[in-house]
Amino acid sequence: TTLCCKTIYNYLDMGLFLNASNDDLMSKKGKRKVKPERSKVSLNNRTGRSIDKRPAHVADRKQYGHWEMDTVVSAKNTGLSCLLVLSERMTREEIIIKIKNKKSSSVVHALNMLERRLGSKSFREKFLTITCDNGVEFLDMAGIEKSRYTKGNRTTVYYCHPYSSYERGTNENINRMIRRFFPKGTNFDDVSKEQVSMVESWINNYPRKIFGGLSSNMLRAKMAS
Repeated sequence: TTLCCKTIYNYLDMGLFLNASNDDLMSKKGKRKVKPERSKVSLNNRTGRSIDKRPAHVADRKQYGHWEMDTVVSAKNTGLSCLLVLSERMTREEIIIKIKNKKSSSVVHALNMLERRLGSKSFREKFLTITCDNGVEFLDMAGIEKSRYTKGNRTTVYYCHPYSSYERGTNENINRMIRRFFPKGTNFDDVSKEQVSMVESWINNYPRKIFGGLSSNMLRAKMAS
């Protein structure tokens, strides 16, 4: 017997599976919320480059190299460590880096180490743009953009409108996947880099319906061939 995807979801909604329910789904779609109109200027980021200035073709997801950046933080009143997450818009490739705290200097340091690992030329080709929110950890635009090892910039940063997480939808969706392994309440001081690497690998090898069953790694390999 073969079942279509819609039928399986209907059976889950009806509770027909003995050991599976909606609680086991990666995410459950609900009604779309109407996005309220918000101020287009962040109170703590008046000089950042607005997403309004980002090239229109980035929204099409047809070119590799346009990333979204966010942090996944520890529970309140626990450790200072958090995860710096970078999500590529076209392939949903994920890079997760554990950083010691939610300071702009820690974000810049992590990107410097990533540039060192990839090489400045490869970093510049891989990270054409980065879109992030107006959190204090991302306010050092010059530090994020400037190459640590060569003259000039290594990427271009754009900032979302305040209260507009939907402008980083790829980040938000993948963050939910990360939270399956590190649920809210996690103290990232107690999480090893090896555990973070394992989650990153799992996400990049996860088959995705949007790619016809291909994972991010498989899609990138197909693009390279």
